[in-house]
Amino acid sequence: MGTSGFRKEGRVDEERVIRKEWRELEEGDRWECIRCSWCCKTGWRINLTWYEYKRMMDDARFDSFRTDRLEEDPATGRTHPFFQIEGQCPLLKGDNVCTVYPDWPYTCATYPFLLMPDGRLMVHTKCAGFGHGDTVGRREIIEKIMMERKRAGMI
Repeated sequence: MGTSGFRKEGRVDEERVIRKEWRELEEGDRWECIRCSWCCKTGWRINLTWYEYKRMMDDARFDSFRTDRLEEDPATGRTHPFFQIEGQCPLLKGDNVCTVYPDWPYTCATYPFLLMPDGRLMVHTKCAGFGHGDTVGRREIIEKIMMERKRAGMI
């Protein structure tokens, strides 16, 4: 996620990353996915829940994402799997089509939004979809995020 230079005690300093690449949703913001696939063509770190990991490892479409990389969440002390995408996601094919949609991971399903533990709804500043479409409904986005968290086994 472009986090070089944002390491703190061996892990990503999330607050610095958020300040640099994310901003809080503002009233009147408009957004629509314009299917540019920038989010799929840029290197990302995709954090998985154990539920997602198990589901993905049982699905041959995700063979390119087999990983044994684990990281401990400092907030909970629990480990979770992740994989690093360098450049374009291998699941993106043809005319910007995700070959696993809608079975994609939580991180992909909720992009370009991020719900912070304190309730702030953040948006990724590099998503070209902002300024397009209808006004973003904060409540609807939070409902979608919560639905995706449930689907990912987070709640």
